[in-house]
Amino acid sequence: MGKLDGHCLCGSISYSCEAEPLFTAICHCKNCQRQTGTSFSIVVGVPDDALAIEGDTLGTFATKGDDHPDEDSYRIFCNACGSPILTRNPLMPGVAIIKAGTLNDSTWLEPQMEVFGESAQPWVEEHESRPRMPAGPPPPA
Repeated sequence: MGKLDGHCLCGSISYSCEAEPLFTAICHCKNCQRQTGTSFSIVVGVPDDALAIEGDTLGTFATKGDDHPDEDSYRIFCNACGSPILTRNPLMPGVAIIKAGTLNDSTWLEPQMEVFGESAQPWVEEHESRPRMPAGPPPPA
């Protein structure tokens, strides 16, 4: 695995994480589709307490998801360039979900699973090497 560090498009926000990833995934949820402007988001889950974020243009936007309509997820982004940086989901306390497109080195990245497969665009084919869950991952025990 490569080092878990990265930044937004303009470089105003940067982050690093010393921990190993908890998971890598492709998320097909409608909110990720809207945030990325494309058919899915590739993400890396890390322990939130191992993540360090620097920069003064950090913004937060609260969203409701199909998997938790009564609770907000928090989408963290750069106010200067609009790059999505990470998401914090109430169903995954203590986990920061980094947007993999912001990583400095993503050559090691191979998604382990796909989530919210029911929302996948019909032309995005399933891949035999990873499971596609119809909804979100099960909450941690």
